[in-house]
Amino acid sequence: MKLLKKQEGFTLVELMVVVAIIGILSAVAIPNFKRYQAKSKQSEAKLQLSSIYTAETTLQTDYDSFATCLQFGGYIGPLNDNYYAVGFNTQDPGDVVANGGAGCGAAPGNTQGWPANKVVDGDTATVAELGANEAVGALENSFTAVANGRISADSAQRDIWTIDQNKDLTQAQDGVN
Repeated sequence: MKLLKKQEGFTLVELMVVVAIIGILSAVAIPNFKRYQAKSKQSEAKLQLSSIYTAETTLQTDYDSFATCLQFGGYIGPLNDNYYAVGFNTQDPGDVVANGGAGCGAAPGNTQGWPANKVVDGDTATVAELGANEAVGALENSFTAVANGRISADSAQRDIWTIDQNKDLTQAQDGVN
């Protein structure tokens, strides 16, 4: 008598169902993951603007004036792996130099802001673009600093955040959606 071996395995239909389920799950999960990843990059803007606020309030305490000279206030800018350009769009060093402060010149690019170093979809934010949508700068009794960056290849818009002398942090433009 000849015994037949029992064959075990998956049928083609079962495999196709599994592939379809994985495809549906990835179609839902990947866009959500990209959105959460972009939102997590916004913490960089908030951190840098908080540091600018601290530097500006230090200048206000020492010299009774805000200024665009962030280096003089102790702000050294982000490291080389930043998504946002941060600072002011003006080169006016404010009243701090007139009040006796020294250490900052009006040289563009190194006193009033720092450019972004990360490229997203071929686009990098620069300091010159900081004031494109908001009036930013520093006066004797007020300031508005800005962080401008491209953080998502899925969105054509920049992500723009501002902070002022009252520590009001606002999102001027959402670059995630």
